[in-house]
Amino acid sequence: MTWGEGFDGGQEGRDEPIEIVGTNIRMTGVVSLGRFKRLSDMINASSGYLRVRDACLLHRTGQPSDLELPEMMVDQDEISFIAQTHPDAPEEGAAGGFDTPTFDTGIDERQAREYVMFTPAHTVSGKVYVFGQTDLAAFVDSTSPRFVPVIDATTRWLADRKVVNRYDFLLINRTQMIAAADLGGKTDIAPEDLPSL
Repeated sequence: MTWGEGFDGGQEGRDEPIEIVGTNIRMTGVVSLGRFKRLSDMINASSGYLRVRDACLLHRTGQPSDLELPEMMVDQDEISFIAQTHPDAPEEGAAGGFDTPTFDTGIDERQAREYVMFTPAHTVSGKVYVFGQTDLAAFVDSTSPRFVPVIDATTRWLADRKVVNRYDFLLINRTQMIAAADLGGKTDIAPEDLPSL
């Protein structure tokens, strides 16, 4: 899927408000889920450009600019992460951003683990659901899903570490992830704990 949003001949589906952040772009807008019930499913099933309606470009600090556009196409390769501060509840029958484990307990059960991930312009810390025996090397070497769901996320702009944002949910682009660490229970990294990069 490249430009069409629905795979289903134009059926629009539910709209989701999002914030898109990349090294050279920051904006808010609305995307249609089309036939999908979750933002993560729609994003990971698509490629190329993402159609964003009611786009408003933001300053790097997150303040709205006066540039608003009815529709904008954004290259997914340039997106570091897609975030939602207060995502809508998923439709009935859809999970809340992650597949519910189909196994009982043990190594096959997904667990929320705290990670810090670096993109070219930001740090992202938050919880990622991984299988119990997944180590850090396996996490970073995986290519699927391309956009990794993160909950209870905190982002910091590396050029000005005072610019901090918190999101209930975000999708970080693996192709923009240049480093990652397992926090091992530490829930957040304070700006003073990060070296100047």
